[in-house]
Amino acid sequence: MTTAMEVRRLFNVTQETRFHFNHWYGRRKHVVAHVMAHEAVAVHRITADEVDAACRSAPRAGPADVPLIREWRPEFAFAHVAHHVVEALGRLPGWPEFREFCEADERTRAMLWTPAREVVAEAGPEGRAALRNRVVSEFLGFLRDLYVVAVLRGHGLDVRVHPLADTVFRVDAWVDRLILNPRGGGQRSADLLVHAMPPFFFADLGLTEFTRVGGAVLPSRAQLDRAAGRLRDVLHPA
Repeated sequence: MTTAMEVRRLFNVTQETRFHFNHWYGRRKHVVAHVMAHEAVAVHRITADEVDAACRSAPRAGPADVPLIREWRPEFAFAHVAHHVVEALGRLPGWPEFREFCEADERTRAMLWTPAREVVAEAGPEGRAALRNRVVSEFLGFLRDLYVVAVLRGHGLDVRVHPLADTVFRVDAWVDRLILNPRGGGQRSADLLVHAMPPFFFADLGLTEFTRVGGAVLPSRAQLDRAAGRLRDVLHPA
């Protein structure tokens, strides 16, 4: 299990992260209360095969081409919603079940469903399709990141995720003091954590090969397997 307090103790250690955390902590108290109470358990049990199945249940995402929908910033980030759903169910749902849960579950309805209905009403007739495309796209992005985590954990690497790390400290995933970006490219958290002591280290997974699985585009399993080997060498040098 990974708690918000563990995340805070690990990452809130520089002048930059303290400023960032304090700014977030002093704003929307109901969001803060939810995130600080969140415990990441089920998300770390998800397997690559389970992510694959969820991807196959999801549609492809079209463009969210209505400006009001594209620029919509609800109080709860999608990461908050997705992590809550996984922990509430104790497993990863496919797209149909995810959608149904967001409508039926009281907390998730307040986090996503009700604000979504409000912005659709404001956006007009084109808003509904654009909103659906945006939520589908967010769901597929969550699955893509989980696939990377699940494959690496399948290789015995203790990769962790938590919505506090993601949305406040800009850490997508980590192993000990090694910070990973499941999407490849630059590290979102580098500016916040570069002055930490003892230092954090940042790993580029080097993901350049992808394949479509259902609605999602996932990194190739072979490339992730090779990345896992490199990470083991970094974490446990001979």
